[in-house]
Amino acid sequence: GSHLGKIIRIHPDGRIPANNPFVNQPGALPEIFSFGHRNLQGLAIHPDTGKLFSHEHGPQGGDELNLVQAGQNYGWPVVTFGQEYGSGAAIGEGVSRPDMTDPLYVWVPSIAPSGLAILGASSQHPWASSLLIGGLRARCLVRLMPQATAGFTERRYALPESPRIRDVRIGLSGRILVLTDEPAGGLFEVVV
Repeated sequence: GSHLGKIIRIHPDGRIPANNPFVNQPGALPEIFSFGHRNLQGLAIHPDTGKLFSHEHGPQGGDELNLVQAGQNYGWPVVTFGQEYGSGAAIGEGVSRPDMTDPLYVWVPSIAPSGLAILGASSQHPWASSLLIGGLRARCLVRLMPQATAGFTERRYALPESPRIRDVRIGLSGRILVLTDEPAGGLFEVVV
């Protein structure tokens, strides 16, 4: 019944897609695509698969990377890897529940993810097939490389003076661009 903690899906002209998961469910807003999100910070469509990925801030740990699927509940505030601020007390019922969708990847402690870009397998870039995420708290660019069996390998790259990374984008020529979140911040190209 509300947009809090939701990803919505609409056409560019504002119409609701007929195949949204809650179109015919009484009491549900028809534009809702997924729910149970805490604090979404990045969304990107995978250039090879067309699948939607998101990441979000967890509470004092438990930042998440998710594969967003229609009608799925991603658990907040019932399940989380994060803790209450200050006390460190557990939140909800634990870290997983069978009727909720687990994250693909979790950061504990938090990196405070911001910005998300995906390099496809066909990219000519040396980091092809990588997910690139800005780290506000971690003050670095985070690279996730999918593994053949499951999961990801993570590498972190700091910029000079370790600024907070606010956004990550792939430029038209395939260059990786990062935007920093500092009083004297700027836009930088990452050269590998």
